[in-house]
Amino acid sequence: MDNQMIGLWPAIGMEAFVTIHMSLFVLLPLAGIISERNRKKVFWALFGARVIFLLVFDFFITTAVAFLDFASVFLGIVLVAALGGLKRALAASAGSAQTASGQTAVNAAPQTNAAPAADKRRVTPADFDPLFSKNTDECLQGFIERELQRAGINNTKGLIPEEVLRRRNILNILFAVLLYLYISLIFFHFPVFVYAFGLIILVVYAVLTSRYKLMKYLMKEVKARPQEKISNIILNVRTTLVPDYSVKLLVALSVVAVGAALVTFAEPRIFYEKADGGVNVRYYAFGLTNMTSVEIPDTYKGEKVVGLRGNTFSNMPFLKEVTLPNTIGEIRGQAFKNCVRLERVKLPEHLEYLGGGAFYQCERLESIVLPDTLTYLGGEAFYGCESLRSVQLSDNLSEIRGNTFENCIRLKSIDIPDRVNRIGGHAFYGDRNLNSVGISPDSSLREIGSSAFRLCTGLKEITLPADVTIDERAFKETHVRIAYYE
Repeated sequence: MDNQMIGLWPAIGMEAFVTIHMSLFVLLPLAGIISERNRKKVFWALFGARVIFLLVFDFFITTAVAFLDFASVFLGIVLVAALGGLKRALAASAGSAQTASGQTAVNAAPQTNAAPAADKRRVTPADFDPLFSKNTDECLQGFIERELQRAGINNTKGLIPEEVLRRRNILNILFAVLLYLYISLIFFHFPVFVYAFGLIILVVYAVLTSRYKLMKYLMKEVKARPQEKISNIILNVRTTLVPDYSVKLLVALSVVAVGAALVTFAEPRIFYEKADGGVNVRYYAFGLTNMTSVEIPDTYKGEKVVGLRGNTFSNMPFLKEVTLPNTIGEIRGQAFKNCVRLERVKLPEHLEYLGGGAFYQCERLESIVLPDTLTYLGGEAFYGCESLRSVQLSDNLSEIRGNTFENCIRLKSIDIPDRVNRIGGHAFYGDRNLNSVGISPDSSLREIGSSAFRLCTGLKEITLPADVTIDERAFKETHVRIAYYE
């Protein structure tokens, strides 16, 4: 699972969350488009096929399909809207043809008992009901409004069939649950695009829910029973009309959902997972009472905390200080990515692994001390740390990987440990204030990669081992004098 974008259970949880929206906004409308009569059977067939497909991918191929599943909701909504529009257009075209043939029959009937030719007169648009000049839906709505007036029903008084009210209230409850989950997700500091997608889903959900009104219901009923008189349909519906309080309920449920999420995450929460030798911190959810500092305990339920998983603290805009226990030996990739206000980090004394992009774009981090137990430092580990001035590398590092200190524009000096045998491409790219790179005569350095010191305009002199291999672009746009140890 480590090489996948997300773990199995987070992927399944994400897909369960998306399933609600996929079912309501894609599968259910699509089933109605495919077969109105067998809508439920078609829906469950589509739902079952989707579940089997996702489980196969999650367990046997890749859990990354969860992200594609998330995006497919929006593609599905667009597809359903297009198919629904096409179906309505075809239905309207058929209805217009029926109306035209009916009118022809009505107009043709009087010709049997027609008056003499001298009494004939030209028919003008004024001789017809003006509703017939409108499109199919507007015409139907006009006739329904007339029948409502005849039945003494005021369409503006917020009446709604009891069945429709029950559906709206169920949807309102689901909306409140989704709103609770959406607010809760904010505390897990996901990337911005996740919240943008979630907000779009909530807005679309609210708009579709608001369509359950008396007029919409009556139009649907009339279309479903074209042989029955509109007046009879309205009289049948009249007995089920009740006051519509769904909007008030929605407001109340929304307030409760937001309040519940804020209470749930009033304090920070740490989520763990099993690991070799103890537990890892899987997620850290900040709380309303503390968004700026973090202190991870050394044990959880009697087991040692031995690592941080990827993205544990990433995208926390208010985080300033982090203290980690000495029991931690591994920090996975992007653990602190985009923590733009992070200033201080106390790394564990026995840290062995620091993953790629661990402190990516931590713009206010000024100094870092890597313990000598560290043997692996991932690429882009300190990419874009614009305030980084002081770095102490581990004596047991064998490689400085690509982009590790790229765009650390305030870094002035660095000592390369003797065991480092390679400096990767773009390792110090763009560090324009770097003026001292310490490499001893005992250095094991054998290779300097492409653009490793490119645009390091402050670097004027560097001394290297005699047998080092330098890429032709390693010092491009850096006017430096290179000397060699004898």
